[in-house]
Amino acid sequence: MKSPRPFLSSSLLLVAGLACYLPHPTPAAAAPKPGSYWRVDDVRRGMKGEGRTVMKGTKVEVFQVEVLGTLKNTSPGRDLILARLSGLGLEKTGVIAGMSGSPVTIDGKLVGAVAYAWAFGKEPIAGITPFCQMHSFVEAYERRDLAAQTKPVRVGLSDPVKVGGKEFDAVTVAQGFDDVTPRASDGLWMVPLRTPLAATGFTPHSLKLLSRKTSAFGLLPMQGGGASAKIAEEEKNTPLEPGGALSVSLISGDFDLSGIGTVTHIEGNRVYGWGHPFMSLGACELPLMTGYVHAIYPRQTVSFKMGSPLRTVGVINADVSTCIAGWLGRKPDLLPMQMKVALGKGPGKTFNVQMVRQRSLLPTLAFTALTNSIDMEGELPDELTAHFTARIELEEGAPIVIKDTFSGFSGGRAPHALFAPVANIVSQLTSNPYKSLRIKRIECETQILPGRVSAEIEAVELGSASYAPGETLKASVFLRPYKGLRQRVNVSLELPADLPEGSYHATLTDEVNSARMTIRGSPNLFNPTSVEHVVEALKLQTAAKRTNLVLRVSTGPNGVASNGKSLPNLPGSMVHILSNGRRTGAQTMSAAVVAKQSTDWVVQGQDSVRFTVTKTRKVTRDEEW
Repeated sequence: MKSPRPFLSSSLLLVAGLACYLPHPTPAAAAPKPGSYWRVDDVRRGMKGEGRTVMKGTKVEVFQVEVLGTLKNTSPGRDLILARLSGLGLEKTGVIAGMSGSPVTIDGKLVGAVAYAWAFGKEPIAGITPFCQMHSFVEAYERRDLAAQTKPVRVGLSDPVKVGGKEFDAVTVAQGFDDVTPRASDGLWMVPLRTPLAATGFTPHSLKLLSRKTSAFGLLPMQGGGASAKIAEEEKNTPLEPGGALSVSLISGDFDLSGIGTVTHIEGNRVYGWGHPFMSLGACELPLMTGYVHAIYPRQTVSFKMGSPLRTVGVINADVSTCIAGWLGRKPDLLPMQMKVALGKGPGKTFNVQMVRQRSLLPTLAFTALTNSIDMEGELPDELTAHFTARIELEEGAPIVIKDTFSGFSGGRAPHALFAPVANIVSQLTSNPYKSLRIKRIECETQILPGRVSAEIEAVELGSASYAPGETLKASVFLRPYKGLRQRVNVSLELPADLPEGSYHATLTDEVNSARMTIRGSPNLFNPTSVEHVVEALKLQTAAKRTNLVLRVSTGPNGVASNGKSLPNLPGSMVHILSNGRRTGAQTMSAAVVAKQSTDWVVQGQDSVRFTVTKTRKVTRDEEW
């Protein structure tokens, strides 16, 4: 789910787009001086300059740049400078993912940041994001989905360029990472450089799950070894500088997940980098860190840097279409999460991490960290039972607590079955449109035991085919445990004394499914209109246990919900009038009476049986159990 995004008026977008062309733009406080960087219209073909980046360790090195041309209006308000790079072995590797943000200067003035690459070219042809647009878009908090085109844009060149022995009079510029992948025969096609996402302490399975969630953002999750204690100590005072590695952390602690790119420019405490978005988050709060480059990983298409974060030096607060930007000297506000995992009855292991609080990312990050915590235990049994407890502490109000037993699925499906509910709760708490709910801390404990303790509902028998209002409905439920003998469980339910005569269904199911039925029957919970309704629905679901067998009888409409308020226990005539009124907007509430019985198994399946309610019934058989 995407986080709400600040609105950018058309006038602000116009200001951002024209900033590079105004003859005498008025600099904002602490803004770069216009004379320190090139305007797009002043950059000419044939100009030569140099770029700066890190190829190994933290040492900033210099490569050469030759301007091939300017691509105008690759998206509204944006241009791209086409250039050929050389030196530092780029003739062999091509433009490298992780070079994003590498500053390019001509005659000592900043042109912009290396941000695009020709994926299938043998020559290192790069697209440079003009710095004037990096700065102006950050100041306007421009949103990528507002300013960018939805499809690749083909831009003609006033003077054809010769690359790789071929002449090109146009360039296609991809607008995002989810565009159709270009082929070698598609000509000169510039794609944004992807961001290497170094994952330290993550298993291949966890990275595979993460890749599915992040591919559209242009992230390349890969296993990284992390910087050793010796390197961290030696480089602890390495300053952040243009051309140096710039890391952005998503998860830190016992597991580490961070993207790596390059610093483009520093103005006072203001830092600009990458030349393209990280995840198009707009306003954000992410740890800004120095970085260390371990090696260059060569590929047939775009090679990439393998790097690790070193230390936090500030906060990234803007992630827009032209770059990321942040402030030095600030501390990020992170969410702590503790995970205890035991495979068997031993003490197990404890993992502690901190995650960014970005609403659109937090559910995925929590799910990834939890999945990785059990993946660290190795391959799970094909048949397993998991005892899981989660405690989500809120700054206001009581915590949300899950304490349940899971079984009846293979080890490969365990992460989704166990942890998807946690991710869903985090999403609902942080992304509800009514009030921002701040999570203080998340604690989870998982115990995995071999063997399966699930049981299917096979059949249901009632003590009688008819009951009088106020009588006790008695049901015999026959469960079939996995690879076990059929078992009988008795459940009884006292019917309301004022239950109308008629035909009814007795439904047998597990408590979690019963809770979902209760929510569907309550308009205020199924379509919440307040944060109180959101929390109430979550607590109803999390209090339910899969080991409880539930006998449920729907008693029909008993009230209405209107404007976020519930009016239960109304006469049937009043429910009919209110729910059918054109002006009331009332929705019918469905009532049910419920009884539950604990079992030794995780209950699966559902069955129902019909019975009648009559004030004068005849007993036709022995109803004793």
